[in-house]
Amino acid sequence: MLSCLQRASASLVVLTLFFASIPAHAQPVEVVTTPAEQPADRVYLSNGGMVQGSILEVLPNDSLTIVSAATGDRKSFAWSELAAYEQGGQRVEIGAVSAPAPREEPAPVYGPRLHIETTKPASVHLYEITGEMVAHGANVTVHGIQYRPVCAAPCDKVIDTSGGSSYFFGGEGLTTSNRFNLTDARGDVTAVVKPGRRGLRTGGIITMSVGLALMALGGGLFVLSKSRADRDEILGEGPAEPPKYGAPIGLLVGGAAALAGGIVMLVLGKTRYKLKTGGLGLLRPLRFG
Repeated sequence: MLSCLQRASASLVVLTLFFASIPAHAQPVEVVTTPAEQPADRVYLSNGGMVQGSILEVLPNDSLTIVSAATGDRKSFAWSELAAYEQGGQRVEIGAVSAPAPREEPAPVYGPRLHIETTKPASVHLYEITGEMVAHGANVTVHGIQYRPVCAAPCDKVIDTSGGSSYFFGGEGLTTSNRFNLTDARGDVTAVVKPGRRGLRTGGIITMSVGLALMALGGGLFVLSKSRADRDEILGEGPAEPPKYGAPIGLLVGGAAALAGGIVMLVLGKTRYKLKTGGLGLLRPLRFG
């Protein structure tokens, strides 16, 4: 009986050693990771207050919206009310909102209000002389001006005369007037403009040139006829026929008429003006040109 127990004990020992020698396979253990809790968003106000919750909307230079963790209410703050805010652990400082630059007010216009009337239909403009140029060469002097348009008839606007510039009237197809200055003018000024046509002035120059040429030719023929008659008389031969002064005199008269007509056309072709001050029919002459 004892020997049987000893054999059984030996068998158990052998089995125990056998199973102990077999390597054990460990079962994989699933590790559950818990995500780190995100910090709550915070809004810091410029008055020292703070709101904690979840930021919904950020509009730079406009507003910020957050859902309060304490009350669950949605709150919006103007950008000027914010000092800083934290979102997702990132802090954003908010500087002072720069105020828009003040709009520059135009300098007050100093000068009279000008009204332009024309004696006949024409596109009359007022021009301001902004610069002048004089160039000298060999027996030649060139004079030029720079100008800019100010207004067109009837104008009815205040003219800035603070720069002391000179002005003149003109327009498309028109001749220019004489210069004038409005520095001393005040209140309402009316300019009555008589437009001069450029074509009429050009025609006057041509007519004057033709008249001068005819007069020169007539004078030359008259002198030639007279000198021939005097020579024949001095030589005692006597003129074969009386001198003919008809053609020279005709040329002289025609040339003089053409010259006079050209001068009239030249004068009528120039743009002229009359400036008057006052209003409501109480106008008094100021200047002519």
